Amino acid sequence: MKLNLKSVVGIAAISAAGVLSSAASTVTYDFSQVSSGSAPAGTPPWVQASFTDVGMPADTVQLTLSAGNLAGSAYVSCWYFNIDSLLDPTALQFTGAASSGSFMAPAISTGANAFKAGSDGKFDILFAFSSTGDDSTRFTSGDSVTFTITGIGGLTVQDFNQLSTSAGGVGAYASAVHIQSGESTAWVNPSTTQIQGNADDVPPQRSVPDASTTIALLGTSLAGIAVLRRKLKSRSTP
Repeated sequence: MKLNLKSVVGIAAISAAGVLSSAASTVTYDFSQVSSGSAPAGTPPWVQASFTDVGMPADTVQLTLSAGNLAGSAYVSCWYFNIDSLLDPTALQFTGAASSGSFMAPAISTGANAFKAGSDGKFDILFAFSSTGDDSTRFTSGDSVTFTITGIGGLTVQDFNQLSTSAGGVGAYASAVHIQSGESTAWVNPSTTQIQGNADDVPPQRSVPDASTTIALLGTSLAGIAVLRRKLKSRSTP
């Protein structure tokens, strides 16, 4: 196979993009800890939330909310999250990407420390699901929904891996869920955090991309292109 200079430049660019996109990661919260109220029906973790990097190398995150292990008449009424304090949560844009089950789409509100979750502290993002009607409108057993999140440059899952601001409550958490069933109510928090990809290499705070790695990668690619250019030139010289 014959390669010209344009082909090599394209391959180098694709290789660089592949290395940069390998930083993609997923942070998943399993909700099994009750901070107040009565434990919901079902097997913990009752609900789950997963943030996944889908941008290259950043800027876009997908969030999937799942109520797979709720049982009986239990349903989610409110779900809270945080974002890095250096960022403006009102700049976030949420687009529905997929859903499973029958329920009304949640109303999404944002604001720095604008939402207090029971006694758990203040959060920046609130998903308010329907608390009226029946299982056809409520977010309950087996339901799930996925949103694509954009609006902030360089956005990654680690920007959401943040603790709530203290409000004199029981503790600081990365997320909180209000689960209801009839007269029963529970405030539930993540009991475990699963981290996949490179998220465990970055502390739970906004960080500056590693420019040295990027520069080294591009430098290596350009050096290879220069060598090949000389070879191609020498072959074309009579």
